[in-house]
Amino acid sequence: MKKLFFIFLMLTQLSFAQNNNAFDLGKNEIKFDVVSLVALGKIHVSYERFLKSDFSIGISGILNESNSLENDYVNGKSRTLEDYQIIPFVRYSLSKSQVRYYFIEVFVSANSGTYHELERLIDENNNGYYLSVDKKYSDFAIGGAVGHKFYIKEKIGVDIFVGMGKNLFSSGESPEIVSRVGINLGYRF
Repeated sequence: MKKLFFIFLMLTQLSFAQNNNAFDLGKNEIKFDVVSLVALGKIHVSYERFLKSDFSIGISGILNESNSLENDYVNGKSRTLEDYQIIPFVRYSLSKSQVRYYFIEVFVSANSGTYHELERLIDENNNGYYLSVDKKYSDFAIGGAVGHKFYIKEKIGVDIFVGMGKNLFSSGESPEIVSRVGINLGYRF
């Protein structure tokens, strides 16, 4: 009976901690995306500022440091190689809880990288040939994402989100679609 009472007490405390909005979580959060680093070799760091309990703004920076993505690009398996992205975003919470909630996000992405282009050239004997040429691209995308966020011990935040955007000036050089996927671990202060 004591064990049952102890389990009931622990579940009650856990439930109260997850639904209590009375404590102050802080207005700032620094986050690091573990999925981008482990799966893609990209460094993805974010800052989020909470303006209201259900509204926040932030900025993310992504830097490509992946040898496998570079090898795929060099070997012709990928036409583009993204160097970096800078992503300002706005988030809106879809629930009243500040500890566990779903959110929607609108973002803009300034992205840049390198792409392969096949060019037809003519030599001095008037013979045509093709050469793969690397060129730089820069573009801006606008998009949206959805996600879920929860806090552990009122300070450690976990974001799980997925979304995509469309590059606005894509003329064959930059990728048409920009993805926004990740699992962030953050500290709120």
